[in-house]
Amino acid sequence: MLHPGPVEKKIILGLIFFLFAVSIAWTQITSSTADHVDTISYPVSQGEDPLFVFYQINQVPKPGSLSATLPGSGNYNFEWSKYNPAINGFDPPFSSDAGTTTSTVSDLEEGGYQVRIRDGGSTDTSMLAWVMLDNFRAEVDKTADDKVPSHKYTCVFLVMSGFVTPDTFVYHDPVSHDTITRPIDFKFKWTSDNDDLRIPNDTTILDPNITYLPPIKDTWYILTATDDLGMVEVDSVLYESIQTKAKFRVEYYDKYTEEYDATLDGTWSPPDGDGNMRGSTDAQLTVNFKNESENGAKFEWIYLDTLGGIKQSEITYDTAAFTEYTYETADKYYYPYMVSTSEAGCIDTFRLEQAIFVVKSTLEIPNVFSPNGDEWNNFWVFKHQSLKSCRVTIVDRSGKVVYKRKIDDIYSWDGWDGNMHDSNRKAPVGQYYYVVEALGYDGVEYKDPTIIENWKLNKGNNNQTSGTTSPGGQDPGEAITTYTGWLYLYR
Repeated sequence: MLHPGPVEKKIILGLIFFLFAVSIAWTQITSSTADHVDTISYPVSQGEDPLFVFYQINQVPKPGSLSATLPGSGNYNFEWSKYNPAINGFDPPFSSDAGTTTSTVSDLEEGGYQVRIRDGGSTDTSMLAWVMLDNFRAEVDKTADDKVPSHKYTCVFLVMSGFVTPDTFVYHDPVSHDTITRPIDFKFKWTSDNDDLRIPNDTTILDPNITYLPPIKDTWYILTATDDLGMVEVDSVLYESIQTKAKFRVEYYDKYTEEYDATLDGTWSPPDGDGNMRGSTDAQLTVNFKNESENGAKFEWIYLDTLGGIKQSEITYDTAAFTEYTYETADKYYYPYMVSTSEAGCIDTFRLEQAIFVVKSTLEIPNVFSPNGDEWNNFWVFKHQSLKSCRVTIVDRSGKVVYKRKIDDIYSWDGWDGNMHDSNRKAPVGQYYYVVEALGYDGVEYKDPTIIENWKLNKGNNNQTSGTTSPGGQDPGEAITTYTGWLYLYR
């Protein structure tokens, strides 16, 4: 018996493949339930066969199914066989249909399936298709209730651990029966339901994915992995935040409106036509601290913390509660801060970007007013900021006192209305002489010589005007300071 040599074997294999390719060129295998369709190539056989992929999502079994049809009219007999690598061929048919145009098989395991189609006459052809049950897996390390394990986070870091198990498809050359292994690659991405969160190495590191700035609020971390066959696996885990973020804002008490105002600054505004005035950040300055912290359980407010060891602080436990503190010393910057502590003991500190400045004491006195009822300049008032106390005396040209007031709260003083001794008697139009003595919350004294001394020095001299020279008395060689002077009353 003659045995074919190597050349003859190649010719025979080529002929078999040619007849196989011709036979399937006008036949078709499809699947209505496949999740993905790909092709299979072989190292020896030169043709390609279809690969039908069925996703086993969440490890829920989904068997394969195939349908075969033959173009044209007529009925055919179909026989389905499964490839058996142990015998380098196909097992006997496990399913057959007679006298039909289409044949379908289901509940298929992974492997190769051949269908033979005949009509008892000139038609006798076979087709081959492969079925893959894609067991691609993606998981996140978590507890039974879907939370990050407690040993994977602290106040300073959070570790996410993801695991991806790609599937591998094994098939066989139908001619040489060589075993071919086809690895299935994948890609992944970490995301979350927290729009403010940036996850480091979100497409490059599965385990350990370390975050050194864990989120403040509870966050779902989501791992999405996709293999080359289009199967997507998603798993998620909840991080219950132990972090806290300290934050607060401030409002200043306006002594005129008796309301808190976040826009209050050091600007003093004179009375408007209705006599209204807007306060400024002068002493005593009461500040309202609004807590805007997140996930805090204990809040330590440090209102005053000096190098000399003076510390004024308060502890609260309710985020909704607000605190107040009054700064008494003028011409000074204050840097309050707050320390928020979470239930787990994590700490965060917040300081204002801009310090609280209590303006220095100021006293600037006008020399004219007109209490004529026209709703403009009806009161004699002067610019005052951070004044602790003030005393006002007004005399006429003969030296007779027409108005005198010791003012403990200058914000409750409306000014002199031009009446004699707070009565209904109007002071005559003309010149008056005022003496103002005050003490600032910064320790500055505003005081000139006594009224008698000033009257003697300035008797008959009505050119004395109010000015803004430095407080604290008169230096040798200087003119008399300006907290005394002539006042003109018009009506």
